[in-house]
Amino acid sequence: MNIDVSNIRNDRSLPSLLYLYLWPLWIFENVNAGSFLERAAAYRRNRSKRVYLPGYTAKWTVIFGMLLAMLSALEGMGNLFASWKFPFTLLACGTGILAILAFVVVVMTIAIYLLLTHWEY
Repeated sequence: MNIDVSNIRNDRSLPSLLYLYLWPLWIFENVNAGSFLERAAAYRRNRSKRVYLPGYTAKWTVIFGMLLAMLSALEGMGNLFASWKFPFTLLACGTGILAILAFVVVVMTIAIYLLLTHWEY
């Protein structure tokens, strides 16, 4: 799925800025489109932009840790307040799903960084 970021780069609204700050794949170009030389040039540009991936990995690792802490707190509150156990369990489940998604982004950015670092086109 390719998102046209040309409009997002000119937009200064909070959702677009959060997108640019948190989502690492807006930096990279599609290496499957165009002629062989265009694909090779896109791959070289992507390799030059791989230096930004450790920063995104750090951001998503912090988000993952915060979600795990929130998950633990919600689970503890569910055990503490027996009459509110079901709502706290639902909130903990939703937080766990978000934590899994954050972990997937961390693994994805590490894999892309290693791929761009060690694989020659």
